[in-house]
Amino acid sequence: MKKIICIMLTLFTVLAVIFASGCAGGTANTNTDTDRTAATDTKPADVTTAAEETETETEAETDALPQFNYGGEEFRILAQQDGNRHYDVYAEEADESDAVHDAVYQRNLAVQDRFGIKIVVEFDAFDAVNAAIDRMVKSGSDDYDLCFVHMVSASSLALDGDFVAFERLEHVDLSQPWWDKNLKDGFSIGNSLFMANGDISPSSFSTTSCLYFNKTMFDRNDLEYPYQLVRDGKWTLDKLIEYTKDITADKDGDGKTDPFGTADTFGLSSWSYDVPYSLYYGAGGGLVSKDENDMPYYAPQVERDTEIYGKIYDVIVTNNAYFETADYNNVGKVFRNGQALFYDASFLLIGTLRDMDNEFGILPLPKFSEAQKDYRSFVNGASNMVCVTASCKDLERASVITEALASEAYRTVTPVLYETYLKRKVTRDADSSEMIDYIVRNRVFDMGYINMFDTIGSYVRMLLTSRSTNVASLFKQHEKSSKRIIDKMIAAYKKSTD
Repeated sequence: MKKIICIMLTLFTVLAVIFASGCAGGTANTNTDTDRTAATDTKPADVTTAAEETETETEAETDALPQFNYGGEEFRILAQQDGNRHYDVYAEEADESDAVHDAVYQRNLAVQDRFGIKIVVEFDAFDAVNAAIDRMVKSGSDDYDLCFVHMVSASSLALDGDFVAFERLEHVDLSQPWWDKNLKDGFSIGNSLFMANGDISPSSFSTTSCLYFNKTMFDRNDLEYPYQLVRDGKWTLDKLIEYTKDITADKDGDGKTDPFGTADTFGLSSWSYDVPYSLYYGAGGGLVSKDENDMPYYAPQVERDTEIYGKIYDVIVTNNAYFETADYNNVGKVFRNGQALFYDASFLLIGTLRDMDNEFGILPLPKFSEAQKDYRSFVNGASNMVCVTASCKDLERASVITEALASEAYRTVTPVLYETYLKRKVTRDADSSEMIDYIVRNRVFDMGYINMFDTIGSYVRMLLTSRSTNVASLFKQHEKSSKRIIDKMIAAYKKSTD
């Protein structure tokens, strides 16, 4: 539970900011005491680890990094400037008026002081980062030690062999609580992982999906808040269908339900690039399986997915949800205006609801049925991921600082996030705070989603947009191309690990 809570806390780094407002290291010169030094496999008597330095902390709260001194070398990071993502790694100065901002700054400062390095962050536009990485790898240059990339768009770079497997990074320990464990299930091939995230990238947690619900509308319609259903394991798609069945209505009598008006109401307000994936993965869906050697293969469960899609269809189409395909901003506006009972979105949008007149609560995505073991939460493709490029010439240093940034964020940023944002600024009731634990406990990553986004990975969205129910036909149509993509993924893995 402690690890779950610590992952949960990380969710809110980016939100506090949004709504409040190459391996270029030189060769070591070992002739002086202040130059770059490192411990060997047999640790000298004067080298201590962080775990040994703080006896009051548990093993899970400390990293096992030995002492290194890089003599003032630069540790260069490439990150996306767009939206919230830059805040993962960069706080240019202390800000005592913003505790979270200051915590990020102090995290960076602590890592710099601990290892004698200087963190230098360079930003590029979202659509330029991938190209910059690809050019760097192909030219053999090592301009950056660490890169923060877009989860879906960067998957092509992984297939091209542009990233180093994290298993080759000696000092990165993916079993530690500051790394998301569910990534291995979804993204690893042959037990090798080429992109990762966790406390080092708080914005990735902010892109976890959830359901907001309007308490005022619940009260008006004599509906019971679903909190106890969640606790009892009974919060299912059937319950969501039941709640939303009779809510969408033409309140102004003009003969239509208009989401761009101010009177009509909806059972659910949703965006076409969010809700199909949220509900599908929440209900236990998935497109890629693994064999005993952690090798992926394409084996869609047509009967299961037909049942899942049937319930999603009832929520969206049969119950006349507001399913928007063009105007993203209006989806949230409808909920904020008190016109929607539910709102499917990520945690990233929670800050936009702080001034909402109606009271609202937070829920995990519903299960397919009560028989489903856990609530599952989809991670939107906009999530940041961290990677080390294949052209990096100093993997040891890259691994040391990457692990240090993650573990330091876990210890010093996350507690501040919890106290200043989650407890005081975001949730309006203790029940919603409790629900967040359910939401982040089982985050879902699917290589079918990131590698087949333009084809079968978006089949639910395709069918809902066309109001179709022919799941089996669409799977059959994309069977050969999907298998080819899986084969390409395996070939890229083998090439990268040879």
